[in-house]
Amino acid sequence: MDIILALGGVILVIAVGVLIIGAALRSMRPKAPEPHVFTPSPTMARSVASASTSTASASQLTPAAIAEIDRLVAADRKIQAIKLYRQHTGVRLQEAKDRIDHWSVSTTAPHLAAVSNAAAAHSSITATPSSVRGALPASVAAEVDRLVAADQKIHAIKLVREHTGLGLKDSKDVVEAWPHPPHL
Repeated sequence: MDIILALGGVILVIAVGVLIIGAALRSMRPKAPEPHVFTPSPTMARSVASASTSTASASQLTPAAIAEIDRLVAADRKIQAIKLYRQHTGVRLQEAKDRIDHWSVSTTAPHLAAVSNAAAAHSSITATPSSVRGALPASVAAEVDRLVAADQKIHAIKLVREHTGLGLKDSKDVVEAWPHPPHL
């Protein structure tokens, strides 16, 4: 009888052990994911809103603004391109800088003809007024004539820089050497 009680006790201990191990293993079993409601933090909500408005902002660029940005990027005038991009889209400075840093200029765009002609003029040691005049549209050359005649050299230099991509010194030299039209 003692053996039967001892054997019964061992079986009982083994059964309890199996139940405990089974319960432990069931608790370790992978469970189906519970549905999670995502609530963005205020900072994250602002950045998501900013990202969605930036895509919308980029579509606000007019063809004229795109052409001007193309011209500025091709002339390596990224700061002005960034300013122009921000004016037309209203995005933050960092985002505008990133967009302009990755801006790809259309090589077939007709608005780049003056820039490429100016770049060719700039590739020579010194740009001459006649070579720059040939690279400028007629209306711009006429405006430079008017500004030089009115002794508004600073405005003329700005105009030459905007339309040719030349640096400040080269533009100043061109305007200084620009022929003065006869006074009427």
